[in-house]
Amino acid sequence: MYSNKPKLFIFAVAIFAILLAACQPVATEPMMADSGSMLPLEKVRFGLPGALTHFDPALPGETSEGSTIKLISGQLLRLDQYGVPQPDLAESMDVSEDGLVYTFTLRENLMYSDGTPVTVGDIVYTWERIKDAPPTDKGPIANVVSVEATDDRTVVWTLSIAEPSLPFWFGRTGFSVHPQAQVEADPDGYFRSPVSAGPYYVAAGEPGDPVVTLKENPNYQLGPMAVKELELHWVPDPTSRSLLLATGQLDYVYELPPQARDTFPPEVETFVVALGGVFHLSINQQISGDHCLSNRDVREAISLAIDRSEINERALLGISPPVIGYFYTGQPLDVGILPNGGAQDLEAAKALMANTPWADGGCSFTVTTYGPRPGYVEGILVFAEQLKALNMEVTPDGQEVGVALDIMANSPDYHAGWAVTGNNGGPPESYLRNQFLDGFWAQRSRIDDAEMKRLFDELGQTVDQAAREDLIRQIQYRGYEVQSIIPCCERSVMGGSRVGQNAVRTVTGASHFIVVPLADVEE
Repeated sequence: MYSNKPKLFIFAVAIFAILLAACQPVATEPMMADSGSMLPLEKVRFGLPGALTHFDPALPGETSEGSTIKLISGQLLRLDQYGVPQPDLAESMDVSEDGLVYTFTLRENLMYSDGTPVTVGDIVYTWERIKDAPPTDKGPIANVVSVEATDDRTVVWTLSIAEPSLPFWFGRTGFSVHPQAQVEADPDGYFRSPVSAGPYYVAAGEPGDPVVTLKENPNYQLGPMAVKELELHWVPDPTSRSLLLATGQLDYVYELPPQARDTFPPEVETFVVALGGVFHLSINQQISGDHCLSNRDVREAISLAIDRSEINERALLGISPPVIGYFYTGQPLDVGILPNGGAQDLEAAKALMANTPWADGGCSFTVTTYGPRPGYVEGILVFAEQLKALNMEVTPDGQEVGVALDIMANSPDYHAGWAVTGNNGGPPESYLRNQFLDGFWAQRSRIDDAEMKRLFDELGQTVDQAAREDLIRQIQYRGYEVQSIIPCCERSVMGGSRVGQNAVRTVTGASHFIVVPLADVEE
């Protein structure tokens, strides 16, 4: 249900409606197939919210890079449209009874797009290259003791403790296989136009270009694909993405302003995707000691004072319901750490502030976010209004995605960030590690908590499932004590498609899209 309060974005919606009324659909070659057309489609044009800054799986990236890297790379296992890992370069995966040995057998006669053979040496090299890389989720691989090629088609992973989430780790961006010889021969230039053992290869464009063209890889063993060619367009402005989709100049857009959903012509299908994550306020734990955000009670007061339902209704237009803890909705190990189910409690917030030097004002901070993304700046504006009840002044800082991430990671003056947590529906231990130990958002909140480290160390050494689940609950309680991350709302986005959702899919519980092999298209 929508609030009766005036919605944000009204100006943007009005501009969009005026532009849409003034525009006629633009004919382009080749003409795009609609959702009822015969497959395979000749070409699909994607509208991406972020720039394609690189094609290297060892570098940090966002949705645009993550989706593209998966499309142009071979993987041992590849996530299907339901987020389930399926064999890709691997013909099979055998797991020992004790869960300590994973044996992968590669398909025969694997080749990259240029005809170079894929070797087990490339698999081992990929492991060595990415295992310590900044974006790599290290939780599932923390107990890997060796990776060894035992013959020309077999690679064996040996663990000290069983890790049931390891297959999902292989399906993520990081383990993307490329030829060792070519990467080492040109370490600075190879990933500008890499060869591919995945479903597509880069046919035109380089990182940083506004348009990059991918073509179907003729050597991909699971092909042919449901789409022959992909054009990836960087369109940072959400109103422009909406307009280009509505007028037929784009075919598939991943992130659309929710307020535009009722303005599209009938041939555009819109859909909401829950991405297995949470909108949150991430607070720099290394901030100067005299700043109000360095005070733990101030951070909890912020959590108590925000109205999560209002943020959802006004900024996110009802597609991102409030959460009750650090997990996305439906995670069975979520203890619901937020008091009162996350409901606003101004009296409790004011009581906490009364015992701080900022009870009567003087607490001001800047919140950095992804300016091009629908609802992000607007979310800050809503909770900035709410925090005035605590005499706080909040300034939004909307930046291009890459710039925002750099500020969060590297700026010594960084205060807080409004973004989204999540390993995209991954195992709970990996999800929490991402937030509180050494993952993407732990790095950006700059958390350094000895008790949290102890709990994760114990989790890493624990085999008994009941004991592991108890530690996962303890980590959530410790997270609330630290208050490095303030959760708000379910991570959801609205997308739109002129080609239906059979050939091109947004992966369930994940922040990336895939193209389906022709043989796997559902009727």
